[in-house]
Amino acid sequence: MTWLLIDADMLLFKAASACEVEVEWIEDVITTHCPVREVLMLFDDLLSVKKSQTKARWTTLCWSSPDNFRKKIDPSYKGNRRATRHRVKPVGYKECRRRLEKDHLSECWWRLEADDVLGILSTRNPDKTPIIWSGDKDLKQIPGFHLNEDGDIDLITDAQADAFFYRQCLIGDVADNYPGCPGVGQKTAEKLISMEEFKPATAWGTVVKQYEKKGLSEQYALTQARLARILRDTDYYFDEPQLWTPLTRITTDTATKP
Repeated sequence: MTWLLIDADMLLFKAASACEVEVEWIEDVITTHCPVREVLMLFDDLLSVKKSQTKARWTTLCWSSPDNFRKKIDPSYKGNRRATRHRVKPVGYKECRRRLEKDHLSECWWRLEADDVLGILSTRNPDKTPIIWSGDKDLKQIPGFHLNEDGDIDLITDAQADAFFYRQCLIGDVADNYPGCPGVGQKTAEKLISMEEFKPATAWGTVVKQYEKKGLSEQYALTQARLARILRDTDYYFDEPQLWTPLTRITTDTATKP
């Protein structure tokens, strides 16, 4: 018996984007339209494929809340999206989502992104054999089973998930508008936080050391880590996200910027 957890934000984005239609009414007048029924049909088709690939007994759609706790950590979080695109979501997204939430078992938790809901539900209920689907690489920091784009199921161990998280603390995420540590990319992060030598007890010290080399404080590194962290069950209680904190702080600085 398996439980399929779907990043519904991403699946609907794919379906709605694929179905968008441009209509040229007269010369120089073009509008974009959403054939709602086609979007819903495509969404259900894509969902059926993923159900078949996982042989899931239960399926839950996970959605993002309009509010986001990370914006209180850094108000500029994901702020670049509206600055660079006139539309963040495809045409008709809100109406399609309203109908899907009505017709499917769905979860949307106040102030959390869909990624967080996926992470919490997956780590809270391991006895149900949860399988996560999301095209977002950030979900690799959640241990457990993941459905990949080839239709195969990958197992991410606790150590692999933790190592990925610490790498994200260094790399940052341009799409989400938090920079990470200047000059540290994927390859460098993998060398610094390698699976062969990974030790959770010393990983944070490795992260802080790289920030300090760039003249940045541990508190600044901690802000980046809290933006990068996808919540697990242990990061959420009493209906409140608990900001990630390392087991041992390296310094006692309080500045948020260098």
